[in-house]
Formats: sequence, C-alpha cells, structure tokens
Amino acid sequence: MQQVFDYNDNYSIEYRARFSQALVESRNLGFLRDARVSEKSTIGNDVLKTISVLLGRFSTHLGTICPGYWGNSCQTLSTNIFAYLNAEGIPANIVVGNVIINGTDEFDTTLELLRGEVSSDRLAHGPQSIHAWISVGDDTIVDAALPPRLAKYYGAPAHFDDMILIGRASEFSGKHHLRYQPMVIGTEFFAKTNPPDPMELLEAWVRLKT
Repeated sequence: MQQVFDYNDNYSIEYRARFSQALVESRNLGFLRDARVSEKSTIGNDVLKTISVLLGRFSTHLGTICPGYWGNSCQTLSTNIFAYLNAEGIPANIVVGNVIINGTDEFDTTLELLRGEVSSDRLAHGPQSIHAWISVGDDTIVDAALPPRLAKYYGAPAHFDDMILIGRASEFSGKHHLRYQPMVIGTEFFAKTNPPDPMELLEAWVRLKT
C-alpha cells in the first residue's frame, strides 16, 4: 500500500528517534562493539563537505570493486565506505534498515526479519531484504547504492547512476521523498549474517596507511 507523508516536515527529528532506538536494538541483539556514532552528536556541514571530497577520490576504487550497477550492492559499498572513512579519521558506522521512496516500501525490511537473521545459524551468502547506508552521527546519511535505483526505477536524472548521496534525513525527505528508517546499527550485523566482517576491511585500510 502506498504511504503518504508530509515531506515538508523536519524528518530529521523522527530519524534521530529511530536511530536512537536502533542503537538500543543493536545492544539487545548482543552487538558489543563501539557504536562510533550517536544521534546526539552535532555534525556540521563542514564534515559533510569533507566526506564529499574524500568519497570523490574514493569513488574510482569503489568502481573497481563494484563494477557496473551499484543498486544491488549496498553491503559491499557501505562496508568499503565505513572502512575508508574510519581509516581517514572520520568515525562512521553501518546502518541497516529500510527506505520508503515516494511512499513505496523499497526493501520490505522489518525488525523481525533482522532479528531472525542475527539469531539464525545460517549465513545469507547472497542478497538480503535490507538496505544499508553509512552514518557519521546526528541526522547524517551517506548512501552509494540508492541513487542508481532511483535512476533505474523512479525516473531520477541519469547522473544519479554515479553519485553518492551525502546529506541529512530531512534534506533527502524534502528533496527526494526518501524516508530512511534505521533499525540496526553496527558492523556486527554483516559479521554475523553475511560475512566478510567490515572490521576486517577497516583493519586492512589502517595497515595500509601505516
């Protein structure tokens, strides 16, 4: 069923509340690693500009590990962006959840589904009914996988094929009608359900820089 929202609202308020609850849920699932990010942080636009510059340089590398269409590669993309930003000194973490696009539930992700995957003895070894993006705290969102989907299925301009969304929840809601819904936060979700563990890649990036 198509959902109707007031896209003129300040969605960042709801996003932060969902983010806070996702941190609680992650602890309830037994995630023990440092969350690295908080909805209570104040992240200035200067940080987002720095991230834009860094990922502009990093996008060529992302293209080599994810050639072609990025719209089905949120795990690989978010894992690599997580590792790169942290190695560059910007605390970031992986957020797993759902996105409502112009009223359409794009990924059919539920908290019950995520809980079931974490508690299962079976690894996914393939696509999951989830979406993953990066947060550096506050209401921020960094997402490389969604723009190509917007171009392919929702009539977004062609340049969305090779762009990375970097901004805030309220901005994406008002401008693009995207309602990001955080449900679980942390690298342990992929480590437990669909390896490789993103922390292993971060450790590799840190070794590369030393």
